[in-house]
Amino acid sequence: MDDKDAMLPPNPFNPGSPIDPSDFVGRTQYLEEFKQKLRQTTSGSLASMSVAGGYGIGKTSFLHKCKSIAEEQDALTIYFSLNEMNDLNKETLAKMLIERIQEKVREEVILRRVSSEIFNALKRIKIKTDSGIELSFNESLGDNSPNLQSALTSTWKHLKEDKTAIVFLIDEARILEKNRAELILYLRAVLEQLQVNKVPVMIIPAGKLSITGPSGTGFSPLVRTFPPAVLENFDDQECKVFIEKKLKSVGVSIGKDVLKQVHIITEGHPFVLTAYLASAYSKLKSRESELKIEHFKAADVDFVNRNLAPFFSRFYDQMGKITKQILHTIALHKGETSLSELSYKLKKGSNELSPHLGKLVQEGAILRADRGKYKIFHHLLEEYINNKP
Repeated sequence: MDDKDAMLPPNPFNPGSPIDPSDFVGRTQYLEEFKQKLRQTTSGSLASMSVAGGYGIGKTSFLHKCKSIAEEQDALTIYFSLNEMNDLNKETLAKMLIERIQEKVREEVILRRVSSEIFNALKRIKIKTDSGIELSFNESLGDNSPNLQSALTSTWKHLKEDKTAIVFLIDEARILEKNRAELILYLRAVLEQLQVNKVPVMIIPAGKLSITGPSGTGFSPLVRTFPPAVLENFDDQECKVFIEKKLKSVGVSIGKDVLKQVHIITEGHPFVLTAYLASAYSKLKSRESELKIEHFKAADVDFVNRNLAPFFSRFYDQMGKITKQILHTIALHKGETSLSELSYKLKKGSNELSPHLGKLVQEGAILRADRGKYKIFHHLLEEYINNKP
């Protein structure tokens, strides 16, 4: 082990990993909304929400912060991801939710937070799947629940003496919107039935979700029951608090001018910001206790090649021919252009380009700057595209 490794604390910045809830900064408005909706739910007036945003914007970190808050309020809080799930229907989703509850209660029993009798009771709850799931509520069915809402109602009867609510935090939930948001509509119907009997269940899907309906109608099943918290980049103050909090944990300082420059370069995008800081921190020498601009300059090559290239690759290299042409055209126009200009440059009709633009917006590669205008989400992605052969 060399002297540098011996003296420097471990790098506090870990791009691509969720932020520990104790280190979480920003998103104040949305966290307050979550707390308010949780209070509503625990009082019997059910309220849910969703979390939307592109890659690396901090959705998973936000969910973990919500999990911490809900657990502090004694809610049975279940976090899981639907990542890489290509097929999901009402029955498999319902079964998954109940199994996740059982797993969580098993964990609570081990930690001696709930009685083992509750877990044994929950094991008897079944969802009948051989004839499909119905959306009618039947109180008399008891523990032999033929549908999700009655299963959740039976579950709550066993938990209500120990918990304030059941909170599902569903990450990478984009698959719920497939087939004209059939599963979103299903969850909405379940929550509406639970509301009748004031069974306190809260559901928060998160992912690269659509917040407008098909064909630009403005209707979205997501918005009505799961109003979205659309996460955006950190502002300069949020960047400052995040960086200083992380560096303080390892006894390293950073100057105001450097903080300002870091925000300008990263635009406050959480992944880009964390990757930039991780690269710069790795350039600190033993016994150095201040992160300076020269450390960031020394890290530029590593930052671009090791962190940004793989991150930006999903936005460009993995796209189809027309989508690449759109991105390349926008990049050549200093990162922003209009649908009419794209149509003229690419010699393609607006109707042909619109679906590709919609996909790029949902993926987070571009943003709607104004009506009919689009811009690349980060100036460094613009540079990445312009440097491609």
